[in-house]
Amino acid sequence: MCYLTVNGARLYYEVHGPTERHPDDAPTLVFISGLGGHIAEVPHLVDVYRRPFRFLGFDGRGCGRSEATDGEYTIAGYADDAAALLEALGIASAFIYGSSMGGMVAQELAIRHPQRVQGLILGCTTAGAIRGQPPSPETVQALIRNQTLTGDEALEAGWALGYSRAYIDANRDAMYARARAAARYATPRESYMKQVLAAARHDTYDRLARIACPTLVLHGSEDLMMPLRNGALLAAGIPGAQLRVLHGAGHGYNLEAQAEADAAVIDFVLHHHAATQPASASALR
Repeated sequence: MCYLTVNGARLYYEVHGPTERHPDDAPTLVFISGLGGHIAEVPHLVDVYRRPFRFLGFDGRGCGRSEATDGEYTIAGYADDAAALLEALGIASAFIYGSSMGGMVAQELAIRHPQRVQGLILGCTTAGAIRGQPPSPETVQALIRNQTLTGDEALEAGWALGYSRAYIDANRDAMYARARAAARYATPRESYMKQVLAAARHDTYDRLARIACPTLVLHGSEDLMMPLRNGALLAAGIPGAQLRVLHGAGHGYNLEAQAEADAAVIDFVLHHHAATQPASASALR
């Protein structure tokens, strides 16, 4: 297990990737999880991205195996933590992949620490609730109702907001196994609620034009939690950003449409990493 203390918090992290090459030859991809999320929830992403990349995953402050600290949590603070972790690990810059609330953190990271971000992937996220599209009243009511549930009933209710019924029915056993394995590192409720407040205050809408790195926006067409218009607004506001819509997928697109999403991420990272390498280095490969 690997830990580093940055900005007063002890953070858990994992680095995976090819060992037969010098690390500088492979692009680094950093994954930032969503609300209450942690690296133990995404073994399917680790398995895929560790092959072409040096893959860094970590648990945000207060989540998973990372330390909870006193005081409020903010999206900007999470971005500063990510930048400090990269610095401590000697990673000058990386491709940053943020999902849901992690995508909010990724936006702030690209704005506050542009030198650390070689490229940006924003998955099922938003520039903020003020000018974004909120979930439908029915979805909000379901979210509130789900807070009263526990155990398997809570899992099933949460899945219904993130995945199609057909996907759930076909993959229920695997989803239960994954959820139960990750539950060992479940985020405490106090930290979770601090994150809810941080996400509610997030607003980068007027600063999106300051994101200067290559950007890929991934969004499921059927996302109930974060409707598709939010992805479209991000792509419209970030200069040169590309929007990739995953048709038929919801908020949990990185499982339900994993093959398509992974292919898009890998193509994006390899293309833009190659474009930044010196011609002499490319000729030697």
